[in-house]
Amino acid sequence: MYKFEVFYHEIKKRARILEENLEKLSLTNDPETVHRCRVSIRRIRGVLRIFNCPRELEATIKAIADMLGPLRDIEVQIEFLMSRVDRNSSLRKMLDEFLYKREMLKMDFVKSIPEFSKKEFLFNVKSVLKNKEVYKYRIYCNLYKKIQGIIITHPVNINSKELHELRIKLKKIRYILEALSVENKEYRDFIPFLKKYQDCLGEIHDIDVWLDILSEKMSEFGNLRSFFRKRRHQKIIEFREALHEIPYLLGKILGVAASDVAVEFENSQYIKSMGYSQEAKLSMAEKLAVGLSPDPEHIKRISEKSIKIFNEVKEVMDLNEKDIFFLKAGALLHDIGYSISDKKHNYHSYEIISTSRYLPFSLEERIVISMIAKNHRGKFGLVNELDGSLPPKEVSRIIKLSGIVKAADGMEFESLEYVKDFEIKVCDGELVFELGDISTALTNRFSKKCALLKEAFKKDFAKIKIM
Repeated sequence: MYKFEVFYHEIKKRARILEENLEKLSLTNDPETVHRCRVSIRRIRGVLRIFNCPRELEATIKAIADMLGPLRDIEVQIEFLMSRVDRNSSLRKMLDEFLYKREMLKMDFVKSIPEFSKKEFLFNVKSVLKNKEVYKYRIYCNLYKKIQGIIITHPVNINSKELHELRIKLKKIRYILEALSVENKEYRDFIPFLKKYQDCLGEIHDIDVWLDILSEKMSEFGNLRSFFRKRRHQKIIEFREALHEIPYLLGKILGVAASDVAVEFENSQYIKSMGYSQEAKLSMAEKLAVGLSPDPEHIKRISEKSIKIFNEVKEVMDLNEKDIFFLKAGALLHDIGYSISDKKHNYHSYEIISTSRYLPFSLEERIVISMIAKNHRGKFGLVNELDGSLPPKEVSRIIKLSGIVKAADGMEFESLEYVKDFEIKVCDGELVFELGDISTALTNRFSKKCALLKEAFKKDFAKIKIM
């Protein structure tokens, strides 16, 4: 769990730097003043986003950042021209144009900049986020989603549009790590690598902007255009050589985020997991289940029964299409622990799912699916490592899905006796099962094993019709 109070000193420091440099902006031509403002805003927003602050809280600094962007861009262009004008006097006119444009931009900025008060800003931040906490599990899920957006399109085609999109995606990950590194120093080691990729892609983007500027001045600046084309080719080669490093680095980042949540779960395959569809993952889970479970037909029936229950209760239990994947995988894999021992086979199922290098699951998938398998029998509980690490909403999801699989499993004594067909419906706040003609022993088994589903349903729906 990350506590906001630990990060507050970073926001306080950056707010002071921002206020000081905004005051200097109208009096100086130093490009570092703009740069320091933008970096401070970036670091502040990075922390605020980790703690899911209301958008209005960062509205002022976001508006300032948006206004500073064009000013920063023209500072970079002026810096380039000034480095070459002594060798090429024909650039003097263009430099003068850019210097004039900067003056106008700076004047517009000074006139329309939103008022920023460090004292007022910090008061508002502290009022809203003072006791805020965020689960490290949520940080992992956020990073996984952002990294997945890169991996599924990797490697990108070397064209300006896709390269620019990759730069933006890498930048967002870097900003998260910069914020997290306030508390977890392990994240700092990744930042220089992300900065290296970002700088290279940024220079390519800057060159593309220059080529657009010069496209209407080919006769006058043909040599400069040629220079930029050659420079772009060099940077593309440089980045292409580094392109293969990106998945490895992103995998290491996810490994650190996963270890923050739980160290006992397999964490070397999270990049690999992004290359598999849910259908492929379920196919692999079924193959492993058939290979390790003592009764494959029982496994298939429990999966079908679980899906039938899910489809009836999903609306009243606030379940969605994402949950059906966890449910199917958990139902398929719930008995694979028998391959180790009959005794406490549900714990062995959890152990296999949480550590298997064959199953290409993300950490979120491993946690939810392994907990479904563990809790398909016995009293509900998380493994100690997860107790207190998972958000209440995630624990609630696990309880609901475990309850469904456990109830489905309660309809069978494996292949010795089992409910061949059943009906289920929600009626007047009660969950009603019609199980057909089964033995008293199986009826009692079902009544006992549906207790977790009752708890998740939060209704006293113990009505079970036997027909």
